[in-house]
Amino acid sequence: MILNYYHYLCTVFISIDNRAMVKDNTNKTVTIAGKVLALRMMERNELKGVFTDALLTFSFYAVEYMENHFVLLESKTSSRLTPVQCKKLTENLSDVLGKPCVMMFGQLASYERNRYIEHGVYFVVSGKYVYLPFLLINARDSAPVNKERLQPAAQYILMCHLQKKNLNGNTLADLEKLLPYSYLAISRAVRQLEATMLADVSVSSNGTKSIYFHKEGKALWEEAEPLMQNPVKMVWYADEEVPQGLTGGINALSYYSDLNPETIQTKVMYDADFRKARDIGELPELNRIEGYTRIEVWKYPPVIHPGQETVDRLSLALSLREDKDPRVEKEIELMIKKLW
Repeated sequence: MILNYYHYLCTVFISIDNRAMVKDNTNKTVTIAGKVLALRMMERNELKGVFTDALLTFSFYAVEYMENHFVLLESKTSSRLTPVQCKKLTENLSDVLGKPCVMMFGQLASYERNRYIEHGVYFVVSGKYVYLPFLLINARDSAPVNKERLQPAAQYILMCHLQKKNLNGNTLADLEKLLPYSYLAISRAVRQLEATMLADVSVSSNGTKSIYFHKEGKALWEEAEPLMQNPVKMVWYADEEVPQGLTGGINALSYYSDLNPETIQTKVMYDADFRKARDIGELPELNRIEGYTRIEVWKYPPVIHPGQETVDRLSLALSLREDKDPRVEKEIELMIKKLW
């Protein structure tokens, strides 16, 4: 049904039922996520403002899915527009019609699908694929949103916004290019940020969603901090130095403050990177009790700039939140204060 994992993450399965089609298309249907939906041919009075060439070239179908309304465009000819042409066409029509406009194709090779996705063209391939990212965040019947604790991807987005790059106004597609997460993971994370009242999501006329945080800097951190979790998933030890990873723990705090470093080294590795390095034998023998190097396996990657060798300040503060040493607590407070 879905040929590879990438398309599973960024698409919703769709099929077109042509068995009952007649010339007036009254029985044409589309199935999205197991729900059979009727494709209603739009009336001429619903297409006011649409230029004549588009009316002559495409059939316009109105579709509703989970209270989301959009328009399917099916070409009346065998010719096909380029991704750039499709992007311009659908954006113009979306502005005119006030709904997302989606191209419907009979066939698309994998490289063609990738080109349309890269250009942000929403599309349907009969019985095989769709690229409808504007539907993902509006899946209201999915699992309830946890409002008590941020998931790692949501926490990472927030950390990135606070320490690395202002993300206000970025679309979900923009975030996918900037962050080490899939579109689907980002859409779920943004949905949680919206549900916890940390951010708003604006929707353009063509269905594109953009994120805006309610507060900035220290005010945003103070509001979000109670919802944040310790990034440390597990801790391992090695009897020798470990070259992989970033400096974390007390030694990272000593880098950002006047605190003296520890003899034991603390290295931080993102969970996926740790498992990969362990599986291919790049790490020394590990144990869960003690050793010269302490390895913290984190639930999300530290938010760093190119060339940075120490974990980010805010994630470090969360990783040391349970350390009740007054000196550590004081230096963490000063470290955070320096950010703003």
